[in-house]
Amino acid sequence: MHEGAFAFSFDEMEIFDMTAIQRGRAQREGIIEADIDNTWALLTDWGNMDWWGNDLEQGAMTAARTYLEGEKGQVPRTKVIERESGDEPGVAHVNREVLIHEDPVAHRLYYICSNGLLLGVHNYLASWTLDALEGGRCRMAITAQFDVLEPGQLEEARGIFEAVYELIFKGVSGYLVKRGGTYIPAE
Repeated sequence: MHEGAFAFSFDEMEIFDMTAIQRGRAQREGIIEADIDNTWALLTDWGNMDWWGNDLEQGAMTAARTYLEGEKGQVPRTKVIERESGDEPGVAHVNREVLIHEDPVAHRLYYICSNGLLLGVHNYLASWTLDALEGGRCRMAITAQFDVLEPGQLEEARGIFEAVYELIFKGVSGYLVKRGGTYIPAE
């Protein structure tokens, strides 16, 4: 099999043909207590996860290490997140989030995640949008579509994704509030 975000083998294609596929969608909106420009700067600093609080109840979602593959500010670029494995203590699960579109005028980005993000989850495609609000705040919306293959559970996956989205809002807002609403990227 070839390496890359879109690579697959004919063996994998046969699995798709013989496996029941459930279509999933997850979405949430939250208020970020910082202006749209500082929030956008933080979110598009794609390798930075300093705002992630690691307070999701599922231990397998705890980020141990994150880093950027690719050039900062270029599209595509990949955020690599190494997480604890819920099944095998001491074994890291590597998730790759590939930023495939970034529009600084519309404050919208799209990214895909590596298959296996959660058990049975494939073809995860998400969009993050920001809308300015009065009082130097903004609304962040996260919408994702994904497929769940057996033995994955659609409702469980949706619930985990939406819980993660709530933590993203909390983490991003809290991170910026602690810094007076200003994001200054590390050089």
